[in-house]
This record gives sequence, C-alpha cells and structure tokens, in this order.
Amino acid sequence: MLRDITIENYRCFKDFTITGLAPVNLIVGSNEIGKTSFMEAVYLLVNHRKPESLLSLLSNRGEILPATPTRYHVRHLFRGHQLNFFQKICLKSQQERSRQLEIKLSPLSPPNPEEKVEHDAPVFELIWFSEDAKFKFPGSPDGSIGGKFWRYGKTAPENIFTNHSNSSIFITDRHLNVEQLASRWDAIALTEKAESVVQALQIINPEIERITFTSSLSSSSGILVKLKSQKHPILLSSMGTGMRRAIALGISAVTAANSVFLVEEIDAGLHYEVQTDIWRLILQIAQQLKVQVFATTHSWDCICAFTEAVNELEDNSVGMLFRLSKKYGKLRPVEYTAEDLEIAVRQSIEVR
Repeated sequence: MLRDITIENYRCFKDFTITGLAPVNLIVGSNEIGKTSFMEAVYLLVNHRKPESLLSLLSNRGEILPATPTRYHVRHLFRGHQLNFFQKICLKSQQERSRQLEIKLSPLSPPNPEEKVEHDAPVFELIWFSEDAKFKFPGSPDGSIGGKFWRYGKTAPENIFTNHSNSSIFITDRHLNVEQLASRWDAIALTEKAESVVQALQIINPEIERITFTSSLSSSSGILVKLKSQKHPILLSSMGTGMRRAIALGISAVTAANSVFLVEEIDAGLHYEVQTDIWRLILQIAQQLKVQVFATTHSWDCICAFTEAVNELEDNSVGMLFRLSKKYGKLRPVEYTAEDLEIAVRQSIEVR
C-alpha cells in the first residue's frame, strides 16, 4: 500500500508530496487543480514495471494522433506541454515499500548525412526507468511515440500482455468498457467476489438476483440482469446510468484485490440516496481484499456519504480526504481525517 507519493515535473506538478495516505482516499479540489494528473501519477507508480500503462493513460486522455497504427503525444506529460530534454519526471514512494519511476527524453545522435534515413526515423527516445528495468520508446520528429517499446539490451519489442496479475485498475467517467468488464467478470464468476458485484447492483435495485455477460459486447447491451419480478433477463442498458456505474465500480473494485483501484468522479450517475451504501461496500471490499482506493469527486453529497460510511467503522482511519490546493502558486495537499470530516459535515464547513 502507498503511504506517500512524491511527484516531480509530471503535468501540472513541479514538486509535490503527499503523506498519510490511507486504504481509502477521497481526493477533492477545484477544476483544473490536478486531480486527474494526481491519479495518473499514482497509477504509473504502482505500475512502474509496466510501461504499457503510460499508453493506456495517453489513450484515455485522447492524447493520440489520427494514425494507423496509433501514435501517442508525449509533450503533454511534461510541465508546459513541451518536449523537455532537460527535466525528468520522477514519481516515488519511500514509506512502507520503496518504489520509484523516472521518465525522461533523450535525443538521438543525428544520422550520418551520407546514410539513407527514413522520413519517420526516430529522433529521440522516451526512457522509462524503474528500480529493476529500463525501457525505451522511439520518438518521431512530430514528438510522438508508438505502441512498441524495447527493454534496454534487447533487439525485439516487449510483449505488453505478458502479466496482468495483481493489476491495478483505473476507471473514468468517460466511457464503459464492456469488453474489459466481461474479461474481469470471467475471472470472478461464481465466486464471493461476484456476490459483491451483485450487492453493488442491489443497492440501486434490490430486485436484482444475478447478472451475466453475452457474446455481444457492444456498449452495455452485452450485459443481462435477472430481476425477481421478471421471468426473463433484461438488458442492463435499459436500466439507466446508475446501474452501469454500479457494475463498473463493483467489478473493478473486487478484481483489484491486493492492488490499487482508482476511479474518477466516483459519484457520477449515482443518486445521493445510494452513495452511502456504495461507500460502505467499497470500504468493505477494500478491507477484505486489501484494495487501496483512490477516488475523486466534486460533490458535497459524495463527501457526506463518505463521511457517514467511514465513521461507522470501528477503525475510521481506513478513510481519508485530501484536498488539492494552491498556496503561493504551489500545489499542496490538505488532509482531513474522519473526525475532521464529521465536524465539517455537521457544521457545513466547505472542504472542497
């Protein structure tokens, strides 16, 4: 579990450190303050042995070129949105379990003028360096990288699908990836983890008995649910955004066992009346399956629900809220314990 993280030169962060991270962390702050960038930094650090995680984040951001095969803009990773050969991105955690990741750009030597050079020949490398491995992504003159990367000392690109054990999961409110959910569901079907997913759906609709995925996985039309009052299963897509959000939260949380689960705008699509129960379930999953949770929100209702659920626990230190704030032009975290939040909610003190 991460107890701290330091972020240097990643997107909007110049030099930022947060300590006292809990098993379940709710992140708040104003628009454009850097909540998504913070979540990305956590995701990259816990996946420091998986360079492909960088491509996933760039794709989620839409920082890609309209090309086949896909190419990815990397200048937005650096402060000022410029390719920077003099600064490196550094992500590290030093408490409990030390880990570190560095990302930097390195220019390649100009080719010999007498040699024939392809127009898209690499002119720089993006170097991914963790404690036990070093990888490189060739970079083109337009400042983009492709989807292949090489381990230093190897002549063939790495297979990016070799190891997904104990994988962290990062979901956003942008889209529902049904194929990913179906794959994760296959791994937990007919287990206690699957029962937790059904519990998540029952928070929205208590009539739900079970769910299944079909071979047709376009949008959410490939998910069927069985209701007590209905003879035949019905499409999840006919039941509203709250159900789609609940199934994404449930499946993703339980399949992040012994790892990290990150979710943007956790309350998206959820009515305020169900949010406390959703938080109760997430806190339960986090404790039972050793999942560390990072979630963002702009919602006061979500903060109130989180506060209520955390303060019901025998050990309310399981949950913390952190507000990202700027002071004198520098980003800093402001932490709130469960007791602080209880006072803030009772007295309507703004913490966002």
